[in-house]
Amino acid sequence: MSEPPAPPPAEASFQRRRISGTVHLQHDRGSVWMAWFFGAIIVVIVGSLFLGRLARSEAVRGYVSAASGLTRLDAQAAGIVREIAVKQGDTIARGQRLMQVQLREQTTGGVSTVGATLRSLQERRTSLNAEQARLAAYLDSTRGDRDETERNIAAVVRALDEQERTLKEGLRQQEEMVARVEAYLRQGYATRESLNGQRRAALDYARQIAELRARRAELKQGTSERLRAQRTGDTEKAAQLTATRNELSAIEAQITAIGAQSRIDVVAPTDGQVAGLYVQPGDSVTADQVVAILGDTRADPLIVLEVPARAIGLAKVGQEVVLKYDAFPFKTFGIAKGAIAVISGTPLRNPMLASAEEGGGEAAAAASRQSVYRVEVRPESRTMRAYGIDEPIRIGSTLSADIVVERRRLIDWMLDPIRAMRGRG
Repeated sequence: MSEPPAPPPAEASFQRRRISGTVHLQHDRGSVWMAWFFGAIIVVIVGSLFLGRLARSEAVRGYVSAASGLTRLDAQAAGIVREIAVKQGDTIARGQRLMQVQLREQTTGGVSTVGATLRSLQERRTSLNAEQARLAAYLDSTRGDRDETERNIAAVVRALDEQERTLKEGLRQQEEMVARVEAYLRQGYATRESLNGQRRAALDYARQIAELRARRAELKQGTSERLRAQRTGDTEKAAQLTATRNELSAIEAQITAIGAQSRIDVVAPTDGQVAGLYVQPGDSVTADQVVAILGDTRADPLIVLEVPARAIGLAKVGQEVVLKYDAFPFKTFGIAKGAIAVISGTPLRNPMLASAEEGGGEAAAAASRQSVYRVEVRPESRTMRAYGIDEPIRIGSTLSADIVVERRRLIDWMLDPIRAMRGRG
C-alpha cells in the first residue's frame, strides 16, 4: 500500500500558521462572584428599606408603687416645702400631718400683697395689745382706788356714827340735868339763870348732832357722786377694752385665715406606713407633683409612669417597656423590662390649668400644658441582680422608662424629606 503524497511546501506552511493562531477562551469567575456580591448587597438594602422598621422611644419618669394598698399624695398647689414631720418608714395614723407647703405669694410691683397685708395686721395687733394692756392696767388701778375710797368713807362714817352716839349720850344726860334743875327751881333751890344755862348746853348738844348728821349726809352724797363718776369712767374704759379685745380677735382670725390660705398641710388619708418621701424642706413643688407615698412596703411592686400626651399615642396594653431604676444605674447593673398593664383614659391634670408661673418660664409652661396620663407597668421581676445578689425593688423608689412612641419603615423615613419638599412646592 503506497503512502499518500506529501503536501506541497506552501500548503504545509499555511497549516502550521493556522494551528499556531488558535485562540483559547477562559471563564472569569472573580467578576461573576463580585457581581453576585454587589447584587446581594443591593437586594439586602432594598429589602431593609421596605421591611426594616425604625422605632423611636420616649423617656418618661415614674416611681415604684404597689399592686395594692398604696396611696399617692400629691401637692395641691405650687409652693415650697416648709416642714416635713415624718421620715420614710414611719407608721402614721389617719389625719396625721405629714408636711407643710408654703404657697407662692401673689405680688404687685414686686411686693407681696399677702405679706404686706399680714405685716399691717401684725402691726395693728401690736398696737391693740398695748392699748389692751393700758386699759386693763387703768381699770385695775381705778378698781383699787374705788375699793380704798369706799373703805375710807366707811371708816369716816363709822367715826361719825360713834361721835353721834357720844353726843346723843351727852344730850340725854344734859336733858336729865335740865329736868333736875327745873325741879330744883320749883323747890327754890336753883335760879332761872342756871336753868337757862343747862338748856343752852342741851341745845348745843342738839346743834352738834344736827351738824354731824348734815356732815355725814354731805360726805355720803359727795362720795356717792364721786363713785358714780368713777364707775361711769370705768364702764367707758371697760367698753373700750371689750371693743379692743373684739378687734384683736378679728385680727387674729384674719391672720389665721391668711396663714391657712398661704400654707397647706399634707395629711395622711388613711392609716399606713410612709413608703416614700420625694421632697425635702426648701424644695419647690408644682401642682399635682407627687410628694409622698403611703402603703405596705411588702406588697408586689407596680411601676407608675406619668406619660405626656406626645408619648401616649402608640402605647398599648401588653407593650414592652424598658425600665431603668435610679437605685440601680443601668450602665452598671443593666436594664429591666416590664409590660404595660393599665393606661388611664383621662389625664391626671388639666393642661389648661398650667401657667407660666408654675414652671418658671415659657418653655416649662409649654411643656406643662401637655396632658399627662397615668400608665401602670408590671415589671418582669421584683428584684435586680447587683453584684451577684438579688436586691428587692423598694416601694417608693424612682425610675425612668423608655416607651416606644413611633414605628416607621426606613423607606418612609428616607422619603419624608422629599415628600415634605414636594408638599411645600
